Amino acid sequence: MMTRSKERNARLESASDQPDRERPTRSRDMVALRPTQEHGRRTGRREVELYVRTYRTLLQSSGAVSISSLEPAHLTAGASLHVGAEEQEPDLNAFLYSAQRVPACLTQVTHIVLGQTHRAFVRAGFERMASWKPASAPGRRRRWHWDGKQTLAAYIASASDLDDLIPTIVAYQIEWNKMHRLLEREPASRDAVLAAAEGEPPDARGVKAIRESLLIDENDWNRLAAVWGDQLWANLAAIARERKRIDLRMLGGTYLGYGRSVQSWWRPVQSRISDKSLRDRPVYFVSS
Repeated sequence: MMTRSKERNARLESASDQPDRERPTRSRDMVALRPTQEHGRRTGRREVELYVRTYRTLLQSSGAVSISSLEPAHLTAGASLHVGAEEQEPDLNAFLYSAQRVPACLTQVTHIVLGQTHRAFVRAGFERMASWKPASAPGRRRRWHWDGKQTLAAYIASASDLDDLIPTIVAYQIEWNKMHRLLEREPASRDAVLAAAEGEPPDARGVKAIRESLLIDENDWNRLAAVWGDQLWANLAAIARERKRIDLRMLGGTYLGYGRSVQSWWRPVQSRISDKSLRDRPVYFVSS
């Protein structure tokens, strides 16, 4: 009889080799580590652990990992913050949650590179990354750099950073592509969105038609407009033009690398502590 450990390993290998047969899970934020009941099936810790193990294993490869390959596991996990993942209608709660935790330039990005230190980026050929545009997200403090085109780089300080970031990006892509498919089915609304992005915004009736094509109610539409502001039509046009196909590449990702990353920011802190004669005082780390 196969032990529980061997069974999980076998399922992981299956998920890695044939990602479209599985269904994924969520991060420590996007994925609540507790059983949930969705669409008649029960999901819980085992599905979450499989999801986490899947993306951590895939990211250890030397190449880029398609976000699409993680979508099945994300769905299997049944994230409490992405309850509408499998529905035809966009889950605006999940999409806006994700959009607030990644830089706005993600609408233009197809490649994301993750690294623990500047040295890791330089070794991988991204020596000019320091001159890229700094980027930020309203809902998360993380160091991002954008090349102004299709590549976004982020510093990852711990394994839990991955557990927060990966499900967020997966949810973002799933919901983006839902809206893309809906606009594809409604050529008139699609053309109206593209025209609006070129400076010909629709009237109230036109906005209602676009909103209904996207299966978005008025309250959610207003929330989307509030988050995207003057980029609403430009971003909707980007959705209308193409599916999102993001890939991720992890540079390093070892626990030794995480240790070096911590040392890089701890040294100046330790120096200040010594200057203030506080080395014998307790240190408290406060999350967010």
